[in-house]
Amino acid sequence: MLVALILFLGGMVVGLWSRVMLAFGLSGVVLALSVLAWMIRGEVSLVGVLVLFAHLAALQAGYLLGAYLQARGARA
Repeated sequence: MLVALILFLGGMVVGLWSRVMLAFGLSGVVLALSVLAWMIRGEVSLVGVLVLFAHLAALQAGYLLGAYLQARGARA
């Protein structure tokens, strides 16, 4: 949960101050680190895949919120 919170806040910062390509890059980094952790631990399970999807969803949700807040602020 703490990792998801950090990813959500990081996605929000990216949404507020950067472009979507950085969010894609961060998603790639999260995916690469997850695969690396699976290789080190030597296990891939359904729960691990679901946790990966949850982390990616948290990152993307944070980005969407940040982009919305940035666009709403620019409009006002």
